[in-house]
Amino acid sequence: MSLTELNGAWMTDIDDTLVYSGEMPDNMKIDEIAEFIRILKKHNIIWVPMSGVAMVKLGPRILYRLPDDILSNVIYYGGDGSLKYMYNPGIHSWLEDKSFSSLFTESQAYIILGDSEYRKAITEMNAADTGIDKGLDLNRKIEEIREILKEKGYQSTRCILDVLKDELKKHGVDPNKSEAYFRGGSVSWMMLGDISADPYHTADNISFRKKLIEISKKWLEDNGNLKSLGTTGINVPFPGARGIKFVLSGNDKERSAREMIKSFNLKPENVLFSGNELFDGGNDNMIRNIDEVQLLSVGDREDSGPCVINGRIKSKHSEIVGVEANSMWMNYVIKHLESGEKWQDILISLKDVQL
Repeated sequence: MSLTELNGAWMTDIDDTLVYSGEMPDNMKIDEIAEFIRILKKHNIIWVPMSGVAMVKLGPRILYRLPDDILSNVIYYGGDGSLKYMYNPGIHSWLEDKSFSSLFTESQAYIILGDSEYRKAITEMNAADTGIDKGLDLNRKIEEIREILKEKGYQSTRCILDVLKDELKKHGVDPNKSEAYFRGGSVSWMMLGDISADPYHTADNISFRKKLIEISKKWLEDNGNLKSLGTTGINVPFPGARGIKFVLSGNDKERSAREMIKSFNLKPENVLFSGNELFDGGNDNMIRNIDEVQLLSVGDREDSGPCVINGRIKSKHSEIVGVEANSMWMNYVIKHLESGEKWQDILISLKDVQL
């Protein structure tokens, strides 16, 4: 797509905004997303999903299920702002933009994940053909990593996930149900596994996860945020809806949004972001650092701001939020685009709209 063709962009969070977290969307939902993208494309508006996961996860869930003819109108930023993917119609494949990648060093990944999770992650990445050398001797590579850790003063290769799994045992939770996902520039660890968000939101699990987050932050602090193992340190910037995220400093949705806006020479006021965590500590909130980007909040709360739109929808007995509210806003926007309204005018009017 030519830079001069674009009128704007719709950026979107995925989990509990576009689709429900921990669930595979059905074909009807995929058809809805496809039709939405098709109409955006018709009006020269690019669709930009953003998520914590790499293509190996989001591809089978959503992107690989979309029809070929609309994929040139999609850019995917994954791995919590560390990865960028674009579709190449010539080879009918998604390609990673290596120039954007901001990744853990192998040593950082190993000391976060631990031996078994690191082996699993590298094996999965090899299988997904993400550019890692398939002739890699993993045992030899791990020996080299352990030598680096020893040289840097790490007397033990006991990783933070080992520490957290011990806490699960003490709390009566089966650590074998926990799952870790390595996304290049971030790791997401889910204490109850990759399931819906509901079990994570019980009072006991909310309290316990807060404790695990504090343990994680302390472990990183005690280890210098692993800066000695790379040029950039690692932190736990936001909890997420379910997991505990270990993210390379500087990787987030703001980084993705700024790169997208610059790449397509867009005016920020012609960019809309929809998300459910536009509040302090939420993983969408850093996008408000970009002046004039319009922020459509479909969560159950948000911090106010000059460009923040309360996207909750009042019904007779309650408020509609999340995926259902986002879907209604998607339908509203494409209906008005198809009626002849300009994208810029639609964005200006959103704050005054009551669905």
